[in-house]
Formats: sequence, structure tokens, C-alpha cells
Amino acid sequence: MLNAHRPSRDRRSAPGAPAEAPPAIPLTPALLERTALWHLGRKAMTTVEMRTVLQKKAGRHPPNEESQGWIEALVARYTETHVLDDAQVSRDRIELGRGRGWSKRRIEQKLRGVDADVRSEAFTDIDTRAPDEDGNTGESAELTAARIFVAKKRLSEKPPEKALGALARQGFSYGVAKAALTPRE
Repeated sequence: MLNAHRPSRDRRSAPGAPAEAPPAIPLTPALLERTALWHLGRKAMTTVEMRTVLQKKAGRHPPNEESQGWIEALVARYTETHVLDDAQVSRDRIELGRGRGWSKRRIEQKLRGVDADVRSEAFTDIDTRAPDEDGNTGESAELTAARIFVAKKRLSEKPPEKALGALARQGFSYGVAKAALTPRE
């Protein structure tokens, strides 16, 4: 049982006094760069993602008129040195998505913010060299991804209407979904 007459062990402030905010750390270019490098150490990012992360960081600090300029300079420097490379990130995410059985539409949603030309070039690059599981390049990458999704979710065991609905919800067209559900010869 708790002792009601016993004083609180929290000695940082008097009972009933408002909690003090931690001292504000000023936003500097070095702090932004540390933040950027920490995030890049965890995963590859697009320029839009990096800009968003840095703007959120700047928003948690006292207002500073120069912060937007620092963010733009840092993103520009990282883009010039290919630390931030939207084309490479797009290719990597497309390969990852295709391997997981994702449709082009779903992958494009994951790549929002990337320039449309860079995205389409990455899709063309990946889809023209993507072999199916047998090593043949005759099948489209979209159909290969749909077949991966069918196998992963065991859609061939389900009624065709439900399987077609599941593929449609994943962003596959009717033609691709129908072809993915037909057994191979």
C-alpha cells in the first residue's frame, strides 16, 4: 500500500510547480548535417524525404530565418555528390517491390515525390531486364510480380472472384490478374 503522507521522490521541482522545458538547442548547419547523416545511415532516401526530415527537425527548434537556406544547401550538396540519388533509390525500391509481388501502381505510391521522368526511366530500366523465376525475359515484370503475389497469398486456392479482387486491390489490371491466375503450361 502506498503511503499517502510520504513526499514525492521527484526532487527536480517543488510539488505542484509546472515542469520546466529542457533548454533549447540552437539549430545549426552541423546539427542538420548530423541529422541527415543519421537518417542516411539507416536507409537510402530521396531528396523529398530528406528535405521533409530536415524541415521537421528545424520545426522542433526555436525559429531561425536561415534554416530553410541551410536545408536547401545541404540537399543540393548531397545531390551533387550522389549521396542523395533519386534514380538509384527508385531502382532499388522498384526491384524490392517487384520481388515482393507489388504492382507498378503500388510502387509508384511508395515513390511519390520523385520526379516522374526519373521514376519512368527507373521502371523502364528495371522492367526491361527483369527475368521471371525461370530466367526467361519473355514475361512482363508486372505479370511476374502478380504471379509472386498469387503464390505468396495462395490465391490459386481461392475462388477466382476473390483472387481477382485481391489482385485488383493491389493495383494489378484485370488482364494481368487474369493471366497471373491461369496456370502456366
